[in-house]
Amino acid sequence: MFGNRARAKARIEKDNTTGKRFCPGACIADFKYLNGGAAKQLQIFSEERNAYQMELAEIKRLIEEGEIEFIKLGTPDIEGVFRGKRVAAQFFLDSLEEGFAQSDVIFGWDIAENVLPNLDISNWERGFTDFVMKPDLSTFALVPWEQRVASCICDMWTEHGDPILVAPRYVLQKVIERGREMGFEAMAAAELEVRYFRETQISLREKDFSTNLVPLNPGTNCYVISHATTDEPLIGHIARMMRDYGIEIEGYTREHGPGMYEMNMRYTDILSAADRTMLFKNGVKELSHQLGYVATFMAKWNDKEDGSSGHTHLSLWDRNRERNVFWDTDAEGHMSETMRHFVAGVLAKMPELQVLYAPVINSYKRYIEGSWAPLNTSWGMDNRTCAVRVINSGKRAIRIENRVPGCDANFYLVLAAMLASGLYGIEHKLELPGRLEGNAYSRAALQKAMQEGAIQPLARNLTEATDRFEQSEMAREYLGSYFVDHFVATRRWEVQEFERAVTDWERRRYFELI
Repeated sequence: MFGNRARAKARIEKDNTTGKRFCPGACIADFKYLNGGAAKQLQIFSEERNAYQMELAEIKRLIEEGEIEFIKLGTPDIEGVFRGKRVAAQFFLDSLEEGFAQSDVIFGWDIAENVLPNLDISNWERGFTDFVMKPDLSTFALVPWEQRVASCICDMWTEHGDPILVAPRYVLQKVIERGREMGFEAMAAAELEVRYFRETQISLREKDFSTNLVPLNPGTNCYVISHATTDEPLIGHIARMMRDYGIEIEGYTREHGPGMYEMNMRYTDILSAADRTMLFKNGVKELSHQLGYVATFMAKWNDKEDGSSGHTHLSLWDRNRERNVFWDTDAEGHMSETMRHFVAGVLAKMPELQVLYAPVINSYKRYIEGSWAPLNTSWGMDNRTCAVRVINSGKRAIRIENRVPGCDANFYLVLAAMLASGLYGIEHKLELPGRLEGNAYSRAALQKAMQEGAIQPLARNLTEATDRFEQSEMAREYLGSYFVDHFVATRRWEVQEFERAVTDWERRRYFELI
């Protein structure tokens, strides 16, 4: 999986929102693209995206020898769920050039597969036509927990060869390309706090997803080594399977909640980081089911415990990835001018882009004072109460940690938002406000900064965050207006569905006495 990017015939496609032409299929090692009629040569960094390098010839050999019988082909939907199909190995080879049909409905329904009305990309009037999935062979991997099965992530195209502008992988690729035009490559990694339960897909439904579910282990017991040992048959197995899949896990620990574990993926190029995060989430669910458990990535599964975060780390490098451009030996905190502009952009645009960090109703239940989730756009040096934590671990490891995203986010969009806002800060030379010292939950500490406009409050619900996103000129410029309008429509639908629902809280509160 994630081997050297294959040298293949590149399709040069047009993004109708920007007018620029480039190949969003980032598997190409080098290609020409047109910008204003002038041909440029791009040399894309070809570092291995994973330890398991698999060229097409090797894939063919494994298929011919019967080592691979089926391939899971898929792409992230708008929520970041890996959706697609399994195809027979020989059919995969036979259809590789033309691509694979996939209904456009994967971008036209919600997380519960209810079709949204009035979406331009996918609707009843269009008849839910097929898009084309084109495999990115650099993501081809053997699935170690299944026999003779491989997986491959695909990019999405229309039958006419145009990229799907709402596809999350495409949105991230477009921002990556903008960074390359500025001379930068981004590296990233996610930390996911996952909750595991001694339940099955059947028992979840028998209990109607109640709060009476049995966690993998009781109590919080954060960082307690003995609990990690007790849970080794599940958690250790997942870590080893991910390693064998090509997703390097640097470590894992018991987190602050019953059945909660955090796993840290090793940093890599930003597209691979998004790919690995999606495959990690999918793999955790599959492995848990195999062993008779379930896992959830909900930001807040009940109202009594801390939420599940998706802290995201990012650094910016030169085009050859030889130098971390965030580092300046002589600067205060070793933060280069480039880094200061980047962080300023992330903070300035955080309220406008928050809906990409917190995409569903439940996401906002995590934002509670004193709960390790930020409530404002503060930043600090190694300060876990702030939205952005600057981690100065040396000239290669200096980076930012965005603590706003929850575990429920689509990390293609999280990383697109972080990189886009950071590049915006560099392009506009935004000045970084003073860092927050102490507790970012403290009103006394925040009062002066709030009055000066240096720190902005984050949205506390999905409607507010969606309104800000819809009005963001920066989001439309960097991510595309077509994508923004589509994503806004999906969030409005999510709010509408929630407002129609009658909750257990309402029944308990009003049923007898009102």
